[in-house]
Amino acid sequence: MLNWHDLDDNHLLNLAKDGEAEAFGELYERHVNAVYRFLYARLDNRMDAEDFAEDVFMRAWHSLSTYDERGIPFLAFLLTVARNVLIDHYRRNGRSPQQVSLEDTQVSDTNPDPGEIITTNLNHQELRLALDQLRDDYQEVLVLRFLNDMSPQETAQVMKRSTGAVRVLQHRALAAIRKSLDEKHDQRIR
Repeated sequence: MLNWHDLDDNHLLNLAKDGEAEAFGELYERHVNAVYRFLYARLDNRMDAEDFAEDVFMRAWHSLSTYDERGIPFLAFLLTVARNVLIDHYRRNGRSPQQVSLEDTQVSDTNPDPGEIITTNLNHQELRLALDQLRDDYQEVLVLRFLNDMSPQETAQVMKRSTGAVRVLQHRALAAIRKSLDEKHDQRIR
């Protein structure tokens, strides 16, 4: 009997392609929180994020036979599917993405993530307000990099940008938050 936890994603993907539903179940368990956090950061409620996460995994399951890793981590593939699900949703409903705070998107993990570390050092309300002011691409890069703890390369794959562009985008997003927080701080001092 295989111990699914000991297998890497690529091995599990190969087993899932061969019809091993339990292998795909292990992939689901590994990545559902990251997919959920990504979706919740763009939607206006938890139930929608849960429903959309299920849709992402159903689409991934149905497209396994055509999935070719080509050096792309499975999580990056899933988040690309999630991004497409959101785009489809917004096109159908004629809505724009909701702005949700970084704090609200956190799911309990055994490992603290950088997003959690950031929020513990700032007033939560101030951070929420600063994030709400960011452009969509700034929010997306911060969610991917800090909430989902993705590398710049993985983030670039999901966002369909170069790694350099992601680094610049992240730098600008952090600078925008810093500027917003500094302005709020200066207003309180006056």
